[in-house]
Amino acid sequence: MRIIILFLFITLNIFANNKNFKVAYDSNFTPFSYKDKDKETGLIIDLLKTWAKYNNYNIKFVENLTWSEKINSLREGNIDFFIGNNNLEHLLKQSFNIFESKATLFSLSKNMNSINPNSKIGLIEGSNQEDLKIKFPNSEIVYFEKISEMINALKHEDIEFFYADKTAIEFYIANNNLYNLIKTNENIYTNINGFKLISNNQNNINIFEDGFSKIPIFELLQSEKQWLYNNKEFFYENFKNKISLNEAEKQFIKNLNMKISISSAWFPFSFKSEKNEPAGISSLYWDLIKNNLDLKTQNIFFDNFNDQISSLKNRDTDLIFNAGETEDRKEYALFSKEYAKFPISIATKKDENFIEHISQIKDKKIAIGNNFTAHRILKKEFPNIEFILVKNPKEGLKLVSDNLAFAYVDIKPVLFYNIAKYDLKDLKVTGNSGFEYALKIMFRDDYKELESILNKAISSISLNELNEIIEKWQNVQFQTTVNYKFLWITLSIFSLLTLAFLYRYLTIKELNNKLKSIVDEKTKKLNDINRNLENIIEEKTKELIKKENILNQQTKMAAMGEMIENIAHQWRQPLSVISTLATSIKLKKELNSLDDIEFIKDMELINQSAQHLSTTIDDFRNFFNQEKQENSFDISETIDKTLHLLSSRINNHNISIILNIEKIEINSFESELIQVLLNILNNAIDAFKEKNIDKKFVFIELIHDENYIYLTIKDNAGGIKEDIINRIFEPYFTTKHKSQGTGIGLYMSLEIVKKHMNGDIFVSNKKYIYNNLKCEGAEFKIIIPIKNNVFNF
Repeated sequence: MRIIILFLFITLNIFANNKNFKVAYDSNFTPFSYKDKDKETGLIIDLLKTWAKYNNYNIKFVENLTWSEKINSLREGNIDFFIGNNNLEHLLKQSFNIFESKATLFSLSKNMNSINPNSKIGLIEGSNQEDLKIKFPNSEIVYFEKISEMINALKHEDIEFFYADKTAIEFYIANNNLYNLIKTNENIYTNINGFKLISNNQNNINIFEDGFSKIPIFELLQSEKQWLYNNKEFFYENFKNKISLNEAEKQFIKNLNMKISISSAWFPFSFKSEKNEPAGISSLYWDLIKNNLDLKTQNIFFDNFNDQISSLKNRDTDLIFNAGETEDRKEYALFSKEYAKFPISIATKKDENFIEHISQIKDKKIAIGNNFTAHRILKKEFPNIEFILVKNPKEGLKLVSDNLAFAYVDIKPVLFYNIAKYDLKDLKVTGNSGFEYALKIMFRDDYKELESILNKAISSISLNELNEIIEKWQNVQFQTTVNYKFLWITLSIFSLLTLAFLYRYLTIKELNNKLKSIVDEKTKKLNDINRNLENIIEEKTKELIKKENILNQQTKMAAMGEMIENIAHQWRQPLSVISTLATSIKLKKELNSLDDIEFIKDMELINQSAQHLSTTIDDFRNFFNQEKQENSFDISETIDKTLHLLSSRINNHNISIILNIEKIEINSFESELIQVLLNILNNAIDAFKEKNIDKKFVFIELIHDENYIYLTIKDNAGGIKEDIINRIFEPYFTTKHKSQGTGIGLYMSLEIVKKHMNGDIFVSNKKYIYNNLKCEGAEFKIIIPIKNNVFNF
């Protein structure tokens, strides 16, 4: 009977938590919400599906409702929400902004500087028009149901310009090859376009907002990056949600004085400082949460993680602010959503090769922290690996340094921090295990109210704030050669003893001589130490420069092989012409059938072919020039030079190059930019070689705004596998056979753009339509700030 009651209880709970919602959406608002192959898709659609997944909800999407039909359907209860991007607070209930983008003005390129305030303005039905009417009070607003209809009206000049979401229009322009036809007019009028859920029921809004706070920010950012390529920064990198606690939650934390379990020595996440206070990445993050919620707490330090777990399990403490979620821990504890994520990495001796996955070394001796989350994750996936269990990272790394273990496995920041802290110069982080560690807040399972409170507090801290904390601890420097604190304490003791001797024996002259001798000796030692430090720094600097030069040379050699192949392609035709003409002249001479006119004509053709060979050598010579000289150059001409270098490979594989480039002049290293472009384009050509694609395209776009230069290269070769796309910029990572690739081309490209041009490179997979052909491929975007470069038109 008890079993039946328990079964009914569980079943009722499942159905109680499984709620169905109907959401109306615009099926023509790319890339936010639209229909593809009879399936709703887009960024906002993905965000809602993620919300449903984390809350065990079901969503039915309803399309093709007009603006008035959506409002009536809400009031009649036929739908629960619709997606909106304007302020309807005076009519209906609305959520906070789940996404923000710009709304601005667009016109034909030829009319971009001649907008008349009395013009006809195009607007999508249901869009916010209040601010627009204030800005252009005498204008006539013309409404459209679809973006395509509004753009067609602009093309036929039925309207002078239109006001719409910048991201949506740029997405449409890119997929319909309208780069040169339509331009934005941001300098005239731009506003924030906020996407939110609209409902007739405040309870529905509360359900949505509470459920949205459960989603890890990293998953929201991943959805954004999949759909958009924001040129400056992503919305979810700065997303901060205001903490809104209900009365029960406020009352719960008001009466709570929590005992916080803290590790004394888990560097760099949490440890006890010299002032006996919590320090480290997680400690600083917890301080933000504690202050935002105004929590009352007391700290209790533990020497090892097992004792921390036991204290929480026995309810001697209430919360651990940096723990990983595992199945056995869920038996006695609850967890917040993740607030940070790090790869579980592998440290070995410096002479070991790159390790892509822990399965490559599963037969070797591997040290790992006993009962650490990394240990539990890997033990579950690889139960047959016999790990060497250690108490702390220092012990594990020492085993590797003493050749008693092949590798030590832990979270990447832990490895970097401890290798530097203990000055283990013979070790390095060699690769990743293939798994990630998600940091969560772990707390007593009888504090169920705390889960939603903590999730809301985590949502109030932006990803950029977290990254600032992580960056601070990644830049910690250690002094392992000299303990200056000890030295100063020693000098202070000597000074006190000297004063005591002066007072006691009244032998000032003799004691001054002794003190002078001591100070001279210590000064000499200090000078020796300083000179030693200078030598160490100089040696380390030379070592880093040497490694960078080796990487540069390896990249150059790898590119040289590809260039030699290009030279061979360029030379084949003229060499064939010279050979054929020479043979023909010789034969005709032997047969006495060679006349002077024909002889002169053939000699001219041979000379033209020889000149072509000479020109080819000149074109390729600059690429191999080792001199680095910063100079002013037009990037559009640099693109032309690069395409000329690759013309043989491009023609050989029947690849069409689609250009949309502006003349932009900067002051930098042209040969290095050519190297970056060659790496990206050669990878695209190699990808085409592996795919059976009839029509092959490479799109190159070069544009700029007031702050940045944007250089985009995308293809339709199928894209990069999602499980490796985040790793392609790692050194020595390659998907090619060892004989075909070194894995340093894209790494060096990233280094060149970041260090020499103060820019950045991003990569993503894109789906788009070109000339009614569905395309999918990789897109590389190079962003270079204008303020750090000389910029002319």
